[in-house]
Amino acid sequence: MASAKKYPLYKYVLAAIDTSTIAAAYIIALVLEQRWLNDHNHLHFLNVLYMAEAAYIVAIAALCVFIFHYLGLYQIHVFVTLAGHLSQIVKGLAVLVGSIAVISFFTKAEFIADSRLLILYFACTALVLFIVVRIVAFRQIYLYLSRNKVLQRKVLIVGAGENGRNVAVNLFVHDYVGLQVVGFLDDHVDVGTPIFNAARVVGRTGDLAECVKRLEAEEILICLEQIEHGQLIDLMEKTLPLKVFVKVSSPLYDIVPLRRAIEHYGNIPVLGVFQFGMSERKELYKRGFDMFVSILTLILLSPMFAVVALLIKLNSKGSVFYRQVRVGKNGKLFNLYKFRSMTVGSGDDEERKKQMAAFIRTKRNGQPIQQSSAKIVNEARVTVVGKWLRKLSIDEFPQLINVLKGEMSIVGPRPCLPYELEQFEEWHKRRLSVLPGLTGMWQVVGRSVVSFDDMVVLDLHYIQNASFVLDLRVMLKTIPVMLFGMGAK
Repeated sequence: MASAKKYPLYKYVLAAIDTSTIAAAYIIALVLEQRWLNDHNHLHFLNVLYMAEAAYIVAIAALCVFIFHYLGLYQIHVFVTLAGHLSQIVKGLAVLVGSIAVISFFTKAEFIADSRLLILYFACTALVLFIVVRIVAFRQIYLYLSRNKVLQRKVLIVGAGENGRNVAVNLFVHDYVGLQVVGFLDDHVDVGTPIFNAARVVGRTGDLAECVKRLEAEEILICLEQIEHGQLIDLMEKTLPLKVFVKVSSPLYDIVPLRRAIEHYGNIPVLGVFQFGMSERKELYKRGFDMFVSILTLILLSPMFAVVALLIKLNSKGSVFYRQVRVGKNGKLFNLYKFRSMTVGSGDDEERKKQMAAFIRTKRNGQPIQQSSAKIVNEARVTVVGKWLRKLSIDEFPQLINVLKGEMSIVGPRPCLPYELEQFEEWHKRRLSVLPGLTGMWQVVGRSVVSFDDMVVLDLHYIQNASFVLDLRVMLKTIPVMLFGMGAK
């Protein structure tokens, strides 16, 4: 599986600094509490720091890095600010300290936190250290090195139109980003044409690999405007074997940065592209996580399932569950399970097929649309109970069985119907490269108000950036969507 570089060096350095800071804060908290001085037999540092306590320090340091990553504290536009940086640090520490309190309550382990005073010392010490190390020291050192061209990466911009020029201007004005534009690639502008600040068009998009090597570019910024979705996806896929950082700033991806910008280069939101599929190791981890979540959820919700089953039987004739053939990973067919929400009738709804075909073929011409729906439903057949099951997405819960069987994942692109697959363009079919999901990007970002192309872009964005953190984001954002029935039909 080809993949691009994921994170620049400064992010790893910052993660190492955060790990050390948390460890130092905990050790200082122990000293302030005088735990080590209360026992004369354990005055020596190595005798006090038992293996369990050492493992615990490593664990909370890793948890801190995870929380900070989730809150965007490793993104340039966050850590170069003052107020925003401090605000996110306070938020992250609040979550970390809350997690420690919960762990302490349930484990009753003395080495975790045998007093509230220790937790207070740790929280205050960590906050002071992060302000000194992150905001005062690291921020100033980073700004100095980037503005003096020490921390600087060469970037090749694909697209010499207005979008590409705006990105170049932002990189020049906001020099803390640390990117030097070494040239532009464009199929419609003559080679040698100056675009901005001495940077010129150095080749065509087909010359990408050669230009990256010749100019020693370390990052590619795709800023094309007049391009079809399929062409953009093909180009992005071609960048991955080059082993450079790959970012996208394109109107075709507006549906993502409008709601969840990965990073900002100045005022321009850019999205990372890391992969076009998951490695076997990632798939193995994801499968283990899916098994754990599905088994736990099925056990916890089994009483609710019994009540739902009874209501369905009392409300209308027919079985409790509804089975439907769907398309899974790599085009493999499987039976998807749902709680039945409609009256029993013919499964071949020709009108729905025509509507769905028209929906898939509808283009938005680069502009988000607000009136489309990815869920075309015959409202007349929806039962009274089914209406609420659909609104709260409870009808989807039996798909946890599909997850257990390995046919689906908790998070991923929603599985399509066979007749929908017949309408797909080639670039649409890339969403079939991973297991379909119980929930996905479009459920929490667009739900029922995006075009089909937008929906596929969201699915591909997930595939390109799939990780445990992204899965957790999607799962957490799914909860309010379900509770408030946003966009469900």
